[in-house]
Amino acid sequence: MKKDKSYEKWIEGGYDLLAHEGLEGVQIEKLARIVGLNKSGFYHYFSDRDGFLKQLMQYHGVKATELATDVSKAKNIDPEFIDVLLKYKVPVIVHMQLVRNRNNIILHVGFEHVNAMVDPTIVPLWADFVGLTGNHDLAYRHYIQIRDMFYSRITLENMNYEYLMSILMEARAVVRDVLKMNELDGPV
Repeated sequence: MKKDKSYEKWIEGGYDLLAHEGLEGVQIEKLARIVGLNKSGFYHYFSDRDGFLKQLMQYHGVKATELATDVSKAKNIDPEFIDVLLKYKVPVIVHMQLVRNRNNIILHVGFEHVNAMVDPTIVPLWADFVGLTGNHDLAYRHYIQIRDMFYSRITLENMNYEYLMSILMEARAVVRDVLKMNELDGPV
């Protein structure tokens, strides 16, 4: 199917709506009003809401690819990685919505696909930040826990440099505390 301006309006409007209102806010009639298009156009392009969500996840994959490319160029967490997160604020918030709506199989698949693409670009920066430069496997295990905690806390309103830095500093302290406790306990 040819992707024209109307198609782009549906996708971009739906993506923004998903970020701002979550899955429950993505309603066809509401979206039609927002983008100023007729609902019949929606059905022409997407057939139904699930078809639309699949296209949204493809669009999210494109945005995630752009984010991953920028993260791969970052040399550090502060400020370069944080700057990337702020540049991609809407995609980050959309991803948060995917975490919150993992019970929807379409969104769950999108979540897993994007994580598989983005996480490998973040882990080296994260490993350096928490002091696990030589142990990316262990850094990754801590990262996925922190990543999911991050998505439980982040909102459009609080996504700014100060808040992101406070989460990262808290996460680093937790990881370092766990590492210290493991050193004291000795090998298992």
